[in-house]
Amino acid sequence: MRYSASGSRFWHLVAVKIRMNLKSEAAQSQLNYLWWVLEPALFIAMYYVIFGIFLNSRTDDFVAFLIVGKIPFLWFSRTVNNASNALVAGGGLMNQINIPKIFFPAVVIGQDLVKTVFVFLLMLAILAGMGYEPTLNWFAIIPIALMQLLFVSSLAVLFSALVPFLPDMKFIVGTFVTLMMFASGIFYDPMQFLKPEHKELFFLNPLASAISMYRKVLMENTLPDWAYLGAMAGACLVALFAAISLLRLFDSRYPRLVLQ
Repeated sequence: MRYSASGSRFWHLVAVKIRMNLKSEAAQSQLNYLWWVLEPALFIAMYYVIFGIFLNSRTDDFVAFLIVGKIPFLWFSRTVNNASNALVAGGGLMNQINIPKIFFPAVVIGQDLVKTVFVFLLMLAILAGMGYEPTLNWFAIIPIALMQLLFVSSLAVLFSALVPFLPDMKFIVGTFVTLMMFASGIFYDPMQFLKPEHKELFFLNPLASAISMYRKVLMENTLPDWAYLGAMAGACLVALFAAISLLRLFDSRYPRLVLQ
C-alpha cells in the first residue's frame, strides 16, 4: 500500500505510531509517565548545584532563569538527537511498506512534542509557585513555542535525511547539540555577558532567541517583538521545507541504505 504524506491515512498512521511509542516507552519504566517530568527536573537540579552553588553564580531569580532556559533546550536536544537516527531505526518497517520517509522523523517530533507539553505545564506551575504571577501575556509562549517547533523540526528532518548516507554524522549531531547548549544562553544572560557587536549574531540562533523570549514573557511579563518572532518563524519554516525536500529527493534510496 502506498501512503501519501498529504493524505489523512498517513497522518492517522503517524498519530497511531506516536501513541504506541509513548505507551511502550512509559511501560519500560516503573515510574511510567512520571518520568517525563522527573527527568528534566533532575537535569535542572544538577545544573543548579553546579552553576548556582559550586560556581556561585546565583541571583535572586537564578532558579527560574535556569528552568526557563533548560526546559526548551531539553526539548531541542531530545528531538534532534532522537530524530537523527529515525530512518535507520525504522529500516524494518521501511522495507515492509511503501511509506514517505518523513513518517519516521515526524513520529519522533510528535512523540517528543507530547512529552514537552507536559513539561512546559510543569514549568509554568513551578514559576507560579515561585511567585511569578501568571497573566494573559503568558499565552505569548505559544507562538514562541511554535517557532521553536519549526526550528527543531527543520534540524530533526535534516539530520534524519543525512545520517543514512553518513552514519558517523550521529556523533557530529551530539557535538552540535552540546555546542548549542553553550551558544543559547541557558546558564548566562547574553545581554549582560556578550559584547555589543556580538549580540546580533548571537540571536540569529533561533534557540537562543526563543529562550530569551520565553524569559521575557514568563519572568518579566513582557510581550515578544512580534515582527522579529514572525521573521524568525518564517526563516525556520523555509528551512523545514528545504529539509523535507531533501528527504523526498532520496526517498527511494533509503530502504537500501538502512540495510547496509
